[in-house]
Amino acid sequence: MATIGGNIFAHHPYGDFAVALLALGARVVLAGQGAAKPLEDVLRERGRSSTSPIIAAIEVPRPRDPRAFAFAKVSRIKPKGVSVMSIAAHLPREGGRIRGARIAFGAMGPTPLRATAAERVLEGQSLDAATIARAAQLACDGLDPPTDALASAWYRREVAGTHLKRLLEKMERG
Repeated sequence: MATIGGNIFAHHPYGDFAVALLALGARVVLAGQGAAKPLEDVLRERGRSSTSPIIAAIEVPRPRDPRAFAFAKVSRIKPKGVSVMSIAAHLPREGGRIRGARIAFGAMGPTPLRATAAERVLEGQSLDAATIARAAQLACDGLDPPTDALASAWYRREVAGTHLKRLLEKMERG
């Protein structure tokens, strides 16, 4: 639990696991607080505070279909280099249509963030080439990637759609 909890509070280029947890809709119980909070709220609060709370528990919903989840780490040094960005997608389907799309990016803002514009494009659609292309075009909407020693904000914006497209195409193939 310490490793997972620490990953939630690790700043980029570390903490890729938090991206996967965000896409899966994880909830976090903080020490001294009874109710679980969405990880998204904890990350938002992390961005505003200089201290990190102690995590008592992490609740991660198990995908009904493991093929509905995918993760990609984009790095310049393979296989263990630090990430330029990371992407996770959870696309549960009912009757061939995506229901409850969640896409998260790491290194595209001050904390891991959801790509809500891309999620809206995918919601209610089948995962096909046209839908994937539209989602990739909107990958960066609402995100504010940093410039750091690994990559510029410009570069991250340029490649985010390409990497999201590759991830979604992998999911389409099953």
